[in-house]
Amino acid sequence: MTFREKEVTIQSKGALKGTLSIPEYREEKAPAILIISGSGKLERNGKVNKKIDLKLYGQIAEYLTTLGFINLRYDKRGVAASEGDFLSTGLWDLVDDAQAAVQFLKSLPEVDPEKVIVLGHSEGCTIGTAVAVREELGGLILLSGAVERLSEATKRQRDITKEDIINAKGFQGKLLRLLGVQNKVEKQAQKYIDKVMNSSKDVIKVSLIKTNAKWMREHFTYDVRKDLAKVTCPVLAITGERDIQANPEVLKDLPLYVKGDSEFHVVENMGHSCKYISQTSTMLTVKKDIIAESKLPIHPELEKLLENWLQGHFVSNSQKESVIS
Repeated sequence: MTFREKEVTIQSKGALKGTLSIPEYREEKAPAILIISGSGKLERNGKVNKKIDLKLYGQIAEYLTTLGFINLRYDKRGVAASEGDFLSTGLWDLVDDAQAAVQFLKSLPEVDPEKVIVLGHSEGCTIGTAVAVREELGGLILLSGAVERLSEATKRQRDITKEDIINAKGFQGKLLRLLGVQNKVEKQAQKYIDKVMNSSKDVIKVSLIKTNAKWMREHFTYDVRKDLAKVTCPVLAITGERDIQANPEVLKDLPLYVKGDSEFHVVENMGHSCKYISQTSTMLTVKKDIIAESKLPIHPELEKLLENWLQGHFVSNSQKESVIS
């Protein structure tokens, strides 16, 4: 299916720059999907810097467009072409920005305002859930991060780190154990967390490095499950079996919170970046592995699950026939 893309400006507290993808074929008023990225200085396609470029959100956008869905992705506040200061941006600032993006989509003449869907990845799951109880949505898709608070995810990551150090082979493993790093992980993390939680500034320095304290404080005090229980639109949650940054085990609790239409899947051989991987990363190799995975396409099983859910909930028979043809 052919499509066109255009640069757009979303007006939140500052101007957010994004890309709107529009399939050539669509009904007069069509469903639209907002893509919300994960944590960190990610621009609209998933690029962090010259070395790290996930490409994930650009890939998701292209795939959704081939299915016939209008979609929007944007640079986060203070990142790339968007206005604002990234380090002083908190969780609720990000929620405000995402809500502004939803309202932008609803205002477009091509979009059915009752069929605007939010797709969040990683931290985007938390942001998307918060938006879903503050703005009427047609649907909510949660990739690699549903039913989990940031405090829980980071604690699990620290536990995995300790195990990875204990089991690490070769010179690196011996050196880390000799220095007792596995015994310092939790202590150092708690010292960092305490300093952030006891601060009142948006940005503080920890070990001479500026950190977004406001963002962490707001995440640590927000219980995403309470908002999940208020969500009324259909929900799809998908996490990879090999994801070490988000816990796939908690997906089974989704129906306990979402009282309406909900569906969840754990995809074999998929990691946090939503790509096919045959071996689970360790916390010592995850950065290198994510860079390597960026060259891969989206996991085919994830594509299939997205297509089935979206077509089942939002695609009319006439649209299906057009996509097939």
